[in-house]
Amino acid sequence: MHRDEDLMKNPFMTNMKFLEQAKDETEFQRILKILTVPAKSGIYISRYDLKKMGSLLGVDIPIKERKEMLKDLFIYAKQMDQMKQFLDIIIDFINYRISQYTEITENYPKTEKLTSRWIKKAQSLIDFVENMKKEVDIYKNI
Repeated sequence: MHRDEDLMKNPFMTNMKFLEQAKDETEFQRILKILTVPAKSGIYISRYDLKKMGSLLGVDIPIKERKEMLKDLFIYAKQMDQMKQFLDIIIDFINYRISQYTEITENYPKTEKLTSRWIKKAQSLIDFVENMKKEVDIYKNI
């Protein structure tokens, strides 16, 4: 239980404007929401994607609600001291989605207005996750 509580206090939140929308939520709950709501993140992470991320971390997580699966992955990564590796896996996934959006734009130029918005959100998400990685280093030494 303590590890879960420690993760809930995670000081990963930095420069995200829409975080003020959920004042009563913990920072960790906001991170989960950011990553699982496509309108905020610019990407959709499926259960299959989360299962694959888990296997890249060396864990076979059970299929359940996406936010719960993501929470389990964060807890596992923190317990196994693999948070930076997990955040890199997330960044790789976001870059993969951006490449898919780029390919759609190239094949269907009329979609550019829509895909450019998704790409911009996804790139902001990469910046957000990169900031989380910096925070892992900062708080590791405390």
